[in-house]
Amino acid sequence: MDAGVAPPHERLASFAARFFEGAGPAMTTMMNRPIAVGVLGMDDMTTAELIRRVPLPWVLIEIRYARGLTGVHWLILGHAGALMLGHGLAGDDEGAEALELLPSHEEAIGETVNQILGAASSALSPMLGRSISFDPVTLLVVDDIAALPPELSVELERLWLVQAEATGPDGLRVALKLTVGADLAGEIVTLAAGSLASQAADLAAETEGPPSSLGLILDVTLPVSVELGRARMQIQDILKLVPGSIVELDKSAGDPVDILINDRRIARGEVVVIDENFGVRLTSIVTATERIKTLG
Repeated sequence: MDAGVAPPHERLASFAARFFEGAGPAMTTMMNRPIAVGVLGMDDMTTAELIRRVPLPWVLIEIRYARGLTGVHWLILGHAGALMLGHGLAGDDEGAEALELLPSHEEAIGETVNQILGAASSALSPMLGRSISFDPVTLLVVDDIAALPPELSVELERLWLVQAEATGPDGLRVALKLTVGADLAGEIVTLAAGSLASQAADLAAETEGPPSSLGLILDVTLPVSVELGRARMQIQDILKLVPGSIVELDKSAGDPVDILINDRRIARGEVVVIDENFGVRLTSIVTATERIKTLG
C-alpha cells in the first residue's frame, strides 16, 4: 500500500463520519431541541450475526442512491428506538402509549432521514470526487427473517455495519445502524482512493507547474441547476400542504438566484425570459480556480 494512503477500513470510517456529519443539526431542526449524533464504530459481519446482535422487529429505512454511487443502504432502527424517535418528531403525545408506529410517525421519520441525506450529499461529494444524491427514502417494518429485503438476505456473505447513536434531552437515546454491502463498500473505497490521488495530483500540478490536463475533460457535460430559495418547515406543516399552498422562501422578490453545478454554487444571477423560456443573466461568478473545484 502506498505511503500516506488510508487502508479500506479507514476510508469506510471516514465515509461513515461524513454520512452522519449533518445528522445532529438536521434532527435538531426537525425536533426543535438539541440532538447530537455520533458514530460509535463499524464492524464487519454477516446478516445472521447482525440479527443475533439486534433482535427483530426492525424498522428499516431504505436509502438508495440516485447519483454518484450504486446500491442501497439500510438504516436499521430497533422497534423501541423507532417509537421514541417517532413520538419525539411528532411533537405531541398522540399515540405515546401505542406499541406500533402511527403513519404520522413514519412520515416524520422518513422526512427527517431525507433531511439527513441532503446534508450527507454535500459532505460525501468532496471525499468521493463526484456529486452524490439519494432517492426519497421508504420505510419497512420487519417482524421476521422471511420479510427481510434481498440486500439483507441471511445467505449473503458479509456486510459492514456502521453504528451511530442519537441522544437528546429527556432521555432520548436512539441507536442508528447503517448497512454497507460489500459491493457498495468496494465502490466507496475505490472512489475515495481515486479522489485522494486526484487531489494529490492537483496539488503537485499547482506546486510544480506542469502543463494543465484540463483539456481532457472540457467536453464532459455536467448538470446545472438554479436555486430560487430554500425554506424550513415543521413536519406538521408539511403534511398540511395541498395544491395551491404557498411556501415562503428565504429570499425576497428580486433577490439573485444561485446557479449550482454538482450542488456547489458557482454564480448568482437574475431570472430573465428568453422567447418563451426562462433563463438566468449572471451578475456574479466565482473565480476560475473555484469553478474547477466543482467539476469533481
